[in-house]
Amino acid sequence: MLNIPPQLQDRDEPIDVGVIGSGLFGTKLIDQIERVTGMRTAAIADIDLDKAAQAYAEAGVSTDGVVETTGLTELNTAIADGQHAVIADGPALARSDVDVVVESTGIPEFGARHAYTAIMEETHVVMVNVEADTVVGPTLAELADKAGVTYSMAYGDQPSLLAELYDWAQTIGLDVVAAGKGNPFMEEYRYGTPDDVFDRWGFDEEFVEEHDLNPWMYNSFLDGTKVAVEMCAVANATGLTPDVQGMHLPDASIEEIPEKLRPKEDGGVLNEAGVVDTVSSLRPDGTEIEDDISFGVFIVTTTPNERVQEYLEQNSGSGMYVANDGKYQIFHRPYHLPGTETAVSVANAAIRNEPTGVPRDRVGEVVGGAKRTLEPGDELDGGGGYTVYGLLEKAEVAEEQNHVPFELLDGAEVVSEIEQDDIVTYDDVQLDEDSFIYRLRRLQDAA
Repeated sequence: MLNIPPQLQDRDEPIDVGVIGSGLFGTKLIDQIERVTGMRTAAIADIDLDKAAQAYAEAGVSTDGVVETTGLTELNTAIADGQHAVIADGPALARSDVDVVVESTGIPEFGARHAYTAIMEETHVVMVNVEADTVVGPTLAELADKAGVTYSMAYGDQPSLLAELYDWAQTIGLDVVAAGKGNPFMEEYRYGTPDDVFDRWGFDEEFVEEHDLNPWMYNSFLDGTKVAVEMCAVANATGLTPDVQGMHLPDASIEEIPEKLRPKEDGGVLNEAGVVDTVSSLRPDGTEIEDDISFGVFIVTTTPNERVQEYLEQNSGSGMYVANDGKYQIFHRPYHLPGTETAVSVANAAIRNEPTGVPRDRVGEVVGGAKRTLEPGDELDGGGGYTVYGLLEKAEVAEEQNHVPFELLDGAEVVSEIEQDDIVTYDDVQLDEDSFIYRLRRLQDAA
């Protein structure tokens, strides 16, 4: 028997949740929502209606209770009647009578449009689409505030968990030196393509086919793009900055993290404290690190109070480690469960009108480095592809140097030669100026 919080159990009507995108993240969330008293998946939007219906079936919803709808009026009627609806029209779901919209398409253009539409309808938004969030998240959060609704990171994804750890440390009086996550990374991976990505992951063909793995998405983790995107979201939610362009990405076990991610004057690699970074679970020769933090999150902290330092050192060794000099500590969460934990965000938005992490400022920017020399006429293909990789840098630097936000580059045409590893500028490419996310970003820049 689940122990349901009274705020959910005692509701007269369940929280009606609309999920846009029934991929891995969306389906894991739907699986859990359907087990929680006080909320239900009222509607799923996906261009593949069979896939949306299958998501319901796998969550235990009877096919008799699922209705296929084709427009807003029909969708709202199904929601009001307590049915489970599927629809191919994402914007329609964003305009519908659900209480919370979860945007999990992973496509920045769609994510920005869906979130904006829902906010204009005074509907809470849980934003799984971190790619869109890095480009226009601060503006969407501001619009949500004005509309009296919540715009929130998705709990269970690493950016939200890091925002939670950061808030925890600040609340108990610890200074955050660095916040980050783990990821398998080697510098040469930046130039990798979808063609050989599963060889680098060590997945065989049968495993890839069985789980229908997306080579572009998996390549975005290895070439550094997804790392940059997620840590940009953390920077914008916490105010922590990238220390250097691309972050340091040192190789480290959990115990080694506070030794490496601390200021240079104390033997670390950081130019300053208060940064976002990532550690690799691979040594430079490609060997795997034992006791790594891949797929987990961490914060490195410090305190000037020597008595507190001593107390923390006395309690170290059972998941919390202290650096050799006793001055720095690491607190970590060794896992994250995308989708499976995101009902926490839904409940917080609907019951408390509070986010589980939200981008308030433009602190970081993800920019694009060329994987090879790019010639005029080439078309860029976005994260995890063949042409560009993502790097995190300070937003003010990106603005000064005219760098293009990474998620605007997908489909852009190169108009002047770009050397390998050069950062793409607005002068180098022709962007789709009619796209919704481009126009919303221009409004954010102007503001």
